[in-house]
Amino acid sequence: MNVLAVDTSLAACSVAIRIGGNLVARRYAVPGTGHAELLMTLVEQARSECSLAYGDFDLLAVTVGPGTFTGVRAGIAAVRGLALVSGVPALGIGTLHALAAGALQGGAAGPGEPVFVALDARHDEVYFQAFAPGAIPLGEPAIGTLTEAAACIPAGSVVIGSGAPLLASIARGTHKVRASPGTELPDAAIVAGLAEHAASQPGFHPPQPPAPQYVRPPHVRLP
Repeated sequence: MNVLAVDTSLAACSVAIRIGGNLVARRYAVPGTGHAELLMTLVEQARSECSLAYGDFDLLAVTVGPGTFTGVRAGIAAVRGLALVSGVPALGIGTLHALAAGALQGGAAGPGEPVFVALDARHDEVYFQAFAPGAIPLGEPAIGTLTEAAACIPAGSVVIGSGAPLLASIARGTHKVRASPGTELPDAAIVAGLAEHAASQPGFHPPQPPAPQYVRPPHVRLP
């Protein structure tokens, strides 16, 4: 299976290509802003390195949030456009799921340890999601206060992400709160692996086009 994955959901901008279960190309940058301008340049660099046309891919993948408003939309818009032009199905992967799988692969969490991902959502709130060993989601992403999030941490979890330091004083003593370097930003290489795994499951069908997963309710509402 040939998989092209991108991530622009937070400060990083990354692209990865997997062919037959192997990572063959990866581009990773942390521009902070300007994801839309940089993304397609990275995609073209990675694709050219593998000498693949867009129609040669079997699956496209993109992180769908939670994350920054413009970053999430930039990645999804690019992938949906590529899917429309090439006819290749596109799959959305949760940002927190990508972080949990990255922590497992990078050694921040052991294979037998549950993982709790927390991202700083500002205003003393965090986006959070719990994962069983193996980065298996235990529920949907949510947003809440630090106290609310701490109450949802399964016993024995390794807590990672940019929100981990915020939870340290609350969860200390009952959980392993680690602000491990490399666990704050997703990586398209991990996203590609998750997408390939999902597509290899029995009964997999091409999904609907990816849509943003903001989690936080909009601040502006129509009357």
